Amino acid sequence: MTSQVQPTPPGLLRRIRDTLVLPPTLSAFEQAYLARMNRIALWFFWGHLPLLTALAWINDTGPLFAAALTLAVLAGPTVAYRSLRSPRAISMVFGFTAMCMGGVLVHVGQGPVQIEMHFYFFSVLAMLALFANPMVILTAAATVSVHHLLLWFAAPKSVFNYDAPLWVVLVHAAFVVLETIAACFIARNFFDNVIGLEKKVEARTAEIAQRNRDMRLVLDNVRQGFLTVDGQCRLSSEHSRIVDTWFGGYEPGETFAQLLGRADAKLGAWFALSWESVTDGFLPLELALDQLPKRARLGERHFAFDYQPIGDASGQLEKLLIVVSDVTSEVAKAESDAQQREILAVFERILNDRAGFLEFYEEAKRLAKASLANPAADWSATKRHIHTLKGNSALFGLEAVARQCHAIEERLAENDMPGVQTELAQLERRWNALSTTIDHLLGQQGQELVTMTGEEYDGILRAVVDGAEHADIARKLVDLKLEPTEQRLGRFAEQARALAQRLEKGDIEVAVDGNGLRLERERFADFWSSFSHVLRNAIDHGIEPPAQREQSGKPPRGRLELRTFEHGGEFVIEVRDDGRGIDWEAVRKKAEEQGLSAQTQEQLREALFCAGVSTAAQVSEISGRGVGLAAVKDSCAHLGGAIDVRSESGRGTVMQFRFPLTAVATKPLVTSSKN
Repeated sequence: MTSQVQPTPPGLLRRIRDTLVLPPTLSAFEQAYLARMNRIALWFFWGHLPLLTALAWINDTGPLFAAALTLAVLAGPTVAYRSLRSPRAISMVFGFTAMCMGGVLVHVGQGPVQIEMHFYFFSVLAMLALFANPMVILTAAATVSVHHLLLWFAAPKSVFNYDAPLWVVLVHAAFVVLETIAACFIARNFFDNVIGLEKKVEARTAEIAQRNRDMRLVLDNVRQGFLTVDGQCRLSSEHSRIVDTWFGGYEPGETFAQLLGRADAKLGAWFALSWESVTDGFLPLELALDQLPKRARLGERHFAFDYQPIGDASGQLEKLLIVVSDVTSEVAKAESDAQQREILAVFERILNDRAGFLEFYEEAKRLAKASLANPAADWSATKRHIHTLKGNSALFGLEAVARQCHAIEERLAENDMPGVQTELAQLERRWNALSTTIDHLLGQQGQELVTMTGEEYDGILRAVVDGAEHADIARKLVDLKLEPTEQRLGRFAEQARALAQRLEKGDIEVAVDGNGLRLERERFADFWSSFSHVLRNAIDHGIEPPAQREQSGKPPRGRLELRTFEHGGEFVIEVRDDGRGIDWEAVRKKAEEQGLSAQTQEQLREALFCAGVSTAAQVSEISGRGVGLAAVKDSCAHLGGAIDVRSESGRGTVMQFRFPLTAVATKPLVTSSKN
C-alpha cells in the first residue's frame, strides 16, 4: 500500500508567512527605534576589532590576520548603515554580520575553549530578537548554518577544536534551528506588542476619533443640551452645540452655576446654593439632586433640567450629566390649554350667574387697571391689588391670571424690579386678551336687572293692595335695586366648596343666611372683592383635612357659616368656621419680626390684619403673603366699619365685620297688612 503525504494546509502556510514577514509600513516609532538599535549594533561590531585582535595574539592565531578579517567583515555593516535607507534592511545586514563575527571569533580563538566560543552564536542570535524582525533571525541562522557546513568540509578545525564528525555538526544545527524558532517568536511578539504598539494606539486613536466625530455629529444636531460637570461643578469641554446657542460659550474650568448666572443671576445663585447640598453629603444624593432647578425661563424660552449622576464603584458622585430641554412649545401649549379652560370657566359662570360674574369682572378690571397703570406710584397698594386680583381670579376659574399674579408677588418678594416689570407686562397682555374674549361673550349688557324673591314680591303686592303709604312702597321698590346679601354669600359658598376640594379639605358644609338684607352693590364692591381673602384663609389655615379632623374627634366634614344680620344698631357680616383656630403665638412671633407690638390680645388682633403678617409656614398661590387681611381691613375701614375676631384653639374662628346702620342701606322688606 502506498502512503500519501498530506499537503500542508494553505492556512498554516499563510500564518507562518504572516508571522515571519512584517507589514511593509514602518511607523514613526519603529523608524526611530531601529535607527537607534542599528547605531548601537554598529558600535557593538566595531568593538570586536580590538577584542578579536587581542584574542588572536593570545592564541597565536595571527593578530594582523584577525584584524584584517574583522575589518573585512565590518565593511559590510558600515557601508549598509551609511547607504541603505531602510532600517529593516540595515538590521538584516547586521544579522548576517553578527554570524560572520562569530565565525571570526571561533577561527581566531582556537584552543581549549574554542568549542565554548560557539555560545557567541547562540547568545547573539537571541540578542537579534531586539530588532523585532524574524527575518533578521532567519538571515543570521542561515548564515551560521552555511558557515559551519562549508568550514566543516574545508577546514573542520577552524570550527571545532577537534575533527568533529557530521552528527556533531547536525546537533549544533538542530540547536540553532530550535533557538531560531524561539527567537523568531520572541521577535514577532516584541514587534506586535512593543514596536507595533504605536500602530495599535494609532488604530485605537483613529477609532476613538471616529467615534468622537460620530458623537460630535450627534451632539451638534440634537435639540437637547448635554453637559457634564465634575464634583466641583466644573463643566467639561464636550457638550452639544445647542448649549452655545442657548447660553453662550464657556471657558474651561467654568462652573455650570456661572454659565446659568450669565443668563439669569438668580438662577445661577439658586444652582450654586443647591449644589452645596449635593457635595456636602448631608442629604442623600437623590434628594440633594432634587433640590436643583427643574425649570427656568430665560428670556422668551422655557427650559427643563434633568440630572443623571455618574458615580464610581463606591457610589460616590464622580460626574453629573445635565440634560437641558427647550420646553417653550410645551409651556405655550399648556398656557393655551389653560386659557381655553379659562374661557370655558368664564362661559359657565356667565350662564350660571351672569350678575355675579359681571360684578367680579367689573371689580377685576378696576384692580387690573389700578395695578398696571402706574404700579411704581404706590407699591403697597399695587401689592394689595395684585393679591386681591389673584384671589378673586382663582375663585372664578381664571387660573392663568392667578398664576401670573403669583409670579408678580414672587418677584416683588425678591425685590427683583426688572422681573416685576416683565411679569406685569405679561399680565397686561393676558388680561387684555382675556377681556376681549369676555366682552365678546357678554355682548350688549343692556339695562340693569332688578331681582326679588317671591316673598318680597308678595310683600310689595300686599302693601299696594292694603293701601300703604306711597313713601313706604317707594322705599320697598328702591330697596329692590340693592343687592341681596344672601345672593352674594351664596356665590362665596360655591367658591368655598370648590376651594376646599382643591386644597384637599374634603366636601365641606357651607351654611348661608342673609336674613333678607340688602346692600348697595357699588358701595360694597371693594369690600366684597377683598372679602374673598377671609374666605380663603378660613379654608386654607382654618379647616383641617378630613383625616386630621377625625383624629381630633371632629366630624370629617368641615363647616363654614356665612351670615349677615343686624345687631345693636350695626350691620354685621360674619364668617364662622370649626377649624383649628388662630395660632396666636405664631402671630406674635411674626408681628415681632415686623417690629409690631404684640403683648395684649387686642394688639395681636391688630397685628393679624397688618401687611406682612401671616401664620402660613410657607408662601403658596393661595396664601402666605400677609397681604389679604390687610386689604380687608383697609376696605372695611373705608366704609367706617370695624373687625371683631374670636378664636379658640381646636374649635374654630369667628370673624365679624361691623358697619353702622346709618352708613348702609340694609332694611329688609317686611310683609305687613292692614286689617
